[in-house]
Amino acid sequence: MAISPIRSNGRPADAVAAGFRSILLPVNTALPELPTDMMNVAARLAAERRSSIVLMAFTEVPLWEEMDVDMPSLDGHVQEMAAEARAIAVRYGVGVHVTAPRTRVAAEQILQEARRRKAELIVLGATGRVRADFRAVLDDSTARRVSEEAGVRTMFVHAPAAA
Repeated sequence: MAISPIRSNGRPADAVAAGFRSILLPVNTALPELPTDMMNVAARLAAERRSSIVLMAFTEVPLWEEMDVDMPSLDGHVQEMAAEARAIAVRYGVGVHVTAPRTRVAAEQILQEARRRKAELIVLGATGRVRADFRAVLDDSTARRVSEEAGVRTMFVHAPAAA
């Protein structure tokens, strides 16, 4: 399915070729590694449209913990995700900015970051601990809320089939 935005004069826009100046890629740090399928899609789109990617490696902090609770392996994990994201992005000739917020409500943090960065596209997978298949996206309340409230284009990338 092709997306064809309309200019204010009513004719199809060239905005698809020039659009998506900022792509937001939210990833839960509870995942064992960066979802490379999502990063590849974001990098390919960014390369085609001369965009930048913001990798938002968010950490959900449970209510019973303080927001600044010590998580000794978190910084290393975020750095590994960032290095892998940059390695993928460099193949496409695009840049990646990494942010690593802690949050109680992931959907709210994603929506806030999208507004702050003026993201024109949010690339989503299931944002929980598992990205098993498309049903994980359907059952993911965070992904559902972001897609409903973002006010910008959202793209879902479901996990590749297990071999």
